[in-house]
Amino acid sequence: MRDLINRITYSLVWWLFRPFSRSLRYSTAPHPLIEGIGLDPEKPVVFVLANRSWADLFVLDRICKDLDLPAPSRTGSNFPTPNRAGVVYMPALLETRVRNTDLLRLIETGVATQSFDAQIVPVSIFWGRDPGKETSWFKLIFADNVQAGRVQKLFIMLANGRNIFANFGLPLNFREQMDKGADATTSIRKLVRGLHFHFLRARTAALGPTLLSRHVVIDSLLNAPGVLKAIQQEADAGSAQLKMRAYARKCAEEIAADYATASISFLERFLSVVVFKRVFSGIDVRGLDRVRDWAQQYELIYMPAHRSHADYLLLSYSLYRAGLVPPHIAAGVNLNFWPIGGLLRRCGAFYMRRSFSGDRIYTAVFRAYVDSLIQRGYSIEFFPEGGRSRTGRLLEPKTGLLSMVVEAGLKQRTRKVMLVPVYIGYDRCWEVGSYSKELRGAKKQKESAEGLLKAGKILGKSYGKAYINFGEPLPLQEFADERLPDWRSRFAADQTPEGFKAFVADIALENSRRINRAAVANPTGLAAVALLSSPERVVSHDELIEQIGHLIWLLKGSPDSPDRYIPEPAPQAVVESSAPIARMSKVSHPWGNLYGISARDAVALTYNRNNIQHLFAIPSLIANLFRTRLLLSDEAILTGVRALYPFLRREFFLRPGVDEIEGVAREWITVMVQLGLLSREGEHLRRPDASAAAYSTLAMLGRVLGETLERYCMTALLLAEERRTAGPLQRVRFEEDCRLLAERMAILTGRDAPEFFDKALFKSYLNTLIEIGLVTDSGEQGLVVDARIERIAERSQELLSDESRQMLLQLLTRRKHTEPAAQTAVH
Repeated sequence: MRDLINRITYSLVWWLFRPFSRSLRYSTAPHPLIEGIGLDPEKPVVFVLANRSWADLFVLDRICKDLDLPAPSRTGSNFPTPNRAGVVYMPALLETRVRNTDLLRLIETGVATQSFDAQIVPVSIFWGRDPGKETSWFKLIFADNVQAGRVQKLFIMLANGRNIFANFGLPLNFREQMDKGADATTSIRKLVRGLHFHFLRARTAALGPTLLSRHVVIDSLLNAPGVLKAIQQEADAGSAQLKMRAYARKCAEEIAADYATASISFLERFLSVVVFKRVFSGIDVRGLDRVRDWAQQYELIYMPAHRSHADYLLLSYSLYRAGLVPPHIAAGVNLNFWPIGGLLRRCGAFYMRRSFSGDRIYTAVFRAYVDSLIQRGYSIEFFPEGGRSRTGRLLEPKTGLLSMVVEAGLKQRTRKVMLVPVYIGYDRCWEVGSYSKELRGAKKQKESAEGLLKAGKILGKSYGKAYINFGEPLPLQEFADERLPDWRSRFAADQTPEGFKAFVADIALENSRRINRAAVANPTGLAAVALLSSPERVVSHDELIEQIGHLIWLLKGSPDSPDRYIPEPAPQAVVESSAPIARMSKVSHPWGNLYGISARDAVALTYNRNNIQHLFAIPSLIANLFRTRLLLSDEAILTGVRALYPFLRREFFLRPGVDEIEGVAREWITVMVQLGLLSREGEHLRRPDASAAAYSTLAMLGRVLGETLERYCMTALLLAEERRTAGPLQRVRFEEDCRLLAERMAILTGRDAPEFFDKALFKSYLNTLIEIGLVTDSGEQGLVVDARIERIAERSQELLSDESRQMLLQLLTRRKHTEPAAQTAVH
């Protein structure tokens, strides 16, 4: 009788729910769902719902109908079939621990029937994306709750019916699960335990931890031990202590986010409709399924490359759309202006000053806030470079905030922490015009409401696609076990482990290398590499197609880029999609069309080239070694690669260590031989004849590193010249001389590329020379240059074209005879 009443009630509620079902809006993960979960159509399916809820079952039924999945139904004592899926509630599974249920009898029958098998699919249905606030009565009523009663569930449905997220787990094989235990009861208990942890982790990944009200967070920061200590140290008397505490509260108010899921939902819709659909032709995201798996096991710290102000919007937007909780984002305080500052704060931004060294209280408050985020399990996003790259290359990472995050992550014991490198790239970065002006010396425009209004003009332009690729993650605790053996005991004793600063620096460099390994070779980037490496930036259509094809095949055969991504593998499609974005001009000619770009557009395209230049660093260096030689032995090539690899590794954040580069170079040689760019002739390697089509591609490949090698040669020649003068050489002055030499050469060769004489690059070269022992920095005594630099300067000229070599030597000669005052100033 009870079962009959239950079935009648269920049917009545189902009919009442049908009109409401039409207004539901849902998203699913993984996406696309059918390909993501990979169901076997020949096997029955059993869906396991996290909550005993008819509303959740009706939503599951709607999703299955929309996506042509087996319709879920309550099976009773009948086995599910391939066309009729079964449904089980997690609470019903838990009942099997205390009594013999129909479910248990059904599973026992399934165990006994050897021919029966099924796919068990756990499904979590979230009404809204709000984890709830501990002090909010409104959220207690309307936020989704696993313990909600029928009346509260009705309110939840009405409030969140257009914001439903359904997370489907990967299917479990019924027979394999039942064979894990000694008997059916033991197997079911193991299954229940596994599903229980799955649902907890899925909820954490999708919604995040429970939120605290902002005033509660601020009060807790003011009572943190480190903040109280800083206040005490800064205050000399009682009145001063009150003043310092007021200043600490002001710092906390300036820093703390005011995370609100309603604001995130609003921003997601605004970006979808108003911004991204107008600006980008698409957003291509790779690796979200991996991120979803990591989020269920670790607390995630996202550490992306920084190209544009769009970066943090794109990353949070993509995570939210994929059913993952958006992170708290470390943003520069320069973005805290009306009206955008408050909105970003409510979407998870917490603000930090560019520099706060010397401000003991601000430092203590900021550190306490980072500690609180880690301890409560919130994901965090920050940009290790500290600012947007103006050249398209990764900047040298900064370690201040990273050090705080690493220390907080290693001290807390709740969840393990995983650092996630993220590559972000664009077919065309919308700030590239202002970057070029800043590199020429123009003052950076301050972020403001007026600037925001002016930025609205980008909505009328197309910038192609945006790309996000999640790289190989770095589990923090495991990495610390390898590199910082005593970290557990030292932190337990409230002490900083020995070598902690170097450990953090290693993490920063490793993250940059993993970002570059996950680079996206988008169509505009590939076209930029080919066009900018062609004489006069003009190339025939057939030659361009051939060269881009070789670049793609080089990447496919790459020995050290397993995470890199090529969105468009067809060379013709690459040219067609990149031509309007790169602003290529097509010139008709009886012998075949030509493609070219103007000098102005070449400057903008340099940014795209620099995004992926590192992917071709080693094959380009190998190609350069054949600039003046027809034949080379393997050993001669490896000697040249070994000599220059330390510089390439530091500039381009390449992953292989110096001791591994010989093996990597041999693999690249093999790939180049397979593609016909080199050939074997006895014990030597031979470049193609000048009349061969492959010669053009090899020459283009060599020019990819042309400007880089010119800068190396400048540095070596200047050092050799300064050594011969035998006078003191101050580092700051030498770096400026390198920059001036490069700037003069750029002017004389007509290069409108201010990134060619970027001072930071010469600083990096000098650091590498110091690391390998060719230069010693004696502080006030200046730089001491090793005699070996003479031979290096001589050999480095072999990598330059005749024109570049002649001009560089002329510039150095004239500098010596016509600028005696400047020369004296160096010494």
